[in-house]
Amino acid sequence: MQKLTTFLLLAVILSGCIGTDIVDDKVPPRVSIKNPIDSLKIGETYQFTATYYNESGVEAPAVINWSSTNSQVVSISNDGLASALQIGSTQIVADFQGASDTLLLATNESITVEPENTRSATLMTVSSYPLSGKVFLEQGEGASVTLRFSDDFNTTSALPGLYVYLSNNVNSKENAYEVGAVVQFTGAQQYILPETITLSEYDFVLFYCKPFNVPVGNGEFMP
Repeated sequence: MQKLTTFLLLAVILSGCIGTDIVDDKVPPRVSIKNPIDSLKIGETYQFTATYYNESGVEAPAVINWSSTNSQVVSISNDGLASALQIGSTQIVADFQGASDTLLLATNESITVEPENTRSATLMTVSSYPLSGKVFLEQGEGASVTLRFSDDFNTTSALPGLYVYLSNNVNSKENAYEVGAVVQFTGAQQYILPETITLSEYDFVLFYCKPFNVPVGNGEFMP
């Protein structure tokens, strides 16, 4: 009788944790510019880099093609070296086999301006459990990036083994970076990431019932 009770309890937990259909874990291939800037000083150069992610959201070898929509303002070489020539703005494009990423780059006569050091994501549930609030990736003065949950973060302690991951595939935690178990189910908290992880390396935050490998919710980092 005790074994039957334990089995039924596990079945209830698992069925509640699922709350979603099985999905295809493939995603469209994409290119990501890894070190964007907002503005480049006239007469200066800047080396852009980009990464290609395949249908599994995994970094894969690629020869990225670079272009500028206004080469009279900013020219860019085949390997991503941009040169600011005159005042104006242009779109810098990185592409590979139909996948691309673009950024708007302006020029000025004073300084090269890097973008904000924060990316944010709004959480949504994909299960029967609540998951809401905002999370942030923040680049501090040092080399480490911090994953921070805002005051409005909310889920439930009824979740068995809730873990958080960073990934480039919203449909799967395969090949994702495991941040760790969620330490509290409401309110502000933060997780210091290894120095090897950069601000632009991952585009999604995922929440999973780790014991059952079942998705609970996610959010996409912007910009």
